[in-house]
Amino acid sequence: MIRFKKYEHKKFLILITDFIRKISKGDRLTSLSRKVESLIKIEAIKAKKKVTIIDFGCGSMEISKRIQHNNFIKKIIGLDIFDSNYSYKKLRYYNYNNLKNLKKFKSDIVILVDVLHHIGVDKSHSVLKRLSKNSKTLIIKDHFEHGFISRQLLRFVDFYANFAYGVTIPNKYFDKNSWKMTVKKTKLKENYFEENFQQHIGLFNLILNKKHHFVSVLKR
Repeated sequence: MIRFKKYEHKKFLILITDFIRKISKGDRLTSLSRKVESLIKIEAIKAKKKVTIIDFGCGSMEISKRIQHNNFIKKIIGLDIFDSNYSYKKLRYYNYNNLKNLKKFKSDIVILVDVLHHIGVDKSHSVLKRLSKNSKTLIIKDHFEHGFISRQLLRFVDFYANFAYGVTIPNKYFDKNSWKMTVKKTKLKENYFEENFQQHIGLFNLILNKKHHFVSVLKR
């Protein structure tokens, strides 16, 4: 998928990777959007209202586009570092340069889908703490590594998915212990945790199977 105009010179590479993903059943958005959608619905029912969402590190808001139709969602604010003026129905994208700019954005829920490992495992707790000032609920999907080979598989898939967009490839990912420590440092409560989340099917699942994916919900 073509994200933003800044990366038009890499369109050919993007089209190739998208084609490979399609024929290899590498779709990740269907399972991710369904999981995020179900967790948001739970929070909306508890709150007894339509909820406002911040999609942090949203890219081109592909997940937000898929879930916006739900009547329990009031609006979705996308935040990322790309240049864009994207605005459509319930969606609005904003470019941000640092966390100080977040003060003007308030929401019921923040979603972070495969974002934290790009920020950095050791820095993630401070970002989560800052985001929790904007929202009481954080919905997170990220990766677990399981040793050296597992880490290199994650880096390979990250390279495949993000190189054309100029996204930095991490040197390491969370493991169970570093994630527990991250949660502890945030001083937030983990109300939901799911490991072995099935993100892919087909060839992509053989390369990066479900043990590499987890979902968490943190509460202020």
